[in-house]
Amino acid sequence: MTAEHAVVGTLSLVTASLVIDLEVASLAEKPSFPVPNIEVLPLKLDGDDITLKCQAVGRPKPEFVWILPNTTVLASGMKLKRFIHSSGNGTLYIIQPVPSDKGVYRCLAKNVAGQAEKRYALEPGKKPQIRSTASSMKISLGQTLSMPCTVDGWPQATITWTLPNGLVLDRPQVIGRVTYLSNGTLHLREIAKFDRGTYTCKATNMFGSSSLSYPVTIMVFPPQITNPPPSIIRVAKGSPVTLNCIAAGIPKPDISWTLPGRTTLVPNNRFTALGGIHMTKDGSLVIQDPSLMNSGIYKCNAKNALDSMHFHSEQNSLSLSDIVLISAPKMRHKRPVLQTD
Repeated sequence: MTAEHAVVGTLSLVTASLVIDLEVASLAEKPSFPVPNIEVLPLKLDGDDITLKCQAVGRPKPEFVWILPNTTVLASGMKLKRFIHSSGNGTLYIIQPVPSDKGVYRCLAKNVAGQAEKRYALEPGKKPQIRSTASSMKISLGQTLSMPCTVDGWPQATITWTLPNGLVLDRPQVIGRVTYLSNGTLHLREIAKFDRGTYTCKATNMFGSSSLSYPVTIMVFPPQITNPPPSIIRVAKGSPVTLNCIAAGIPKPDISWTLPGRTTLVPNNRFTALGGIHMTKDGSLVIQDPSLMNSGIYKCNAKNALDSMHFHSEQNSLSLSDIVLISAPKMRHKRPVLQTD
């Protein structure tokens, strides 16, 4: 914008004038790039061309210059072998990239107000590799199973899990007892018999994919009463007596007792009759003040998710002076069972 001003002054008989030309320039803006100013891109050697954009804004419109990793400078519109700097928009094309094209590419945007720079780092990528080792997983009912899927490779791979029932998890999430963590690990809580089967982790990026499978076997052992009470126990009236019953199995068996009157006790429940009878947390049966009416058959029951076992006998004759608590001869144990796919 131009303006002309005239200044006139008069002093006695002398007259003078001054003419000023004023030019106002538009406000200039230094070039700038959208964040980020540095980007790391994979160098994929499959014949596809690579496009590096240099989208800067500024006033007046900036001019662009590309500097290659070997310091070669490409002005707008220049072509050097497989490198083409498109005129006008600042885009650099790399035709049919090769391994030697890796490195840092710099785009300079310049105008009268200054300059700005954007960088691209081209790095060779690789197919993902899963560091975890495949192995058969054996676990007991009710426990927690953890299956890691740790992946190396660049660019970062996406991880999917396929469950034995065909369900595919493609992102970290929680579905019932199944948790897919952000680090790729799959957690399964409170294992049940129907959780057996193969769990497969698959890692994928633009360079390929890798997979790892975990065959899961659920270990289940029927209950076995390993330390039953004696077949016949004689105690004096009023003398406290404890009947122990120890059982093994996977998962751990629950112990209960069936009394002569067919009342069944479980831990923490109490039955009071003629002096009091109760069960302890470890499965023992305690008769605090035995009387003749407590004589009879006391049955120890061991049960888990797979099966149950009982230990008892037929009632024998009782004497008046003693209280006879009758149990049974040792029963034949059942064989363990493995729940497999």
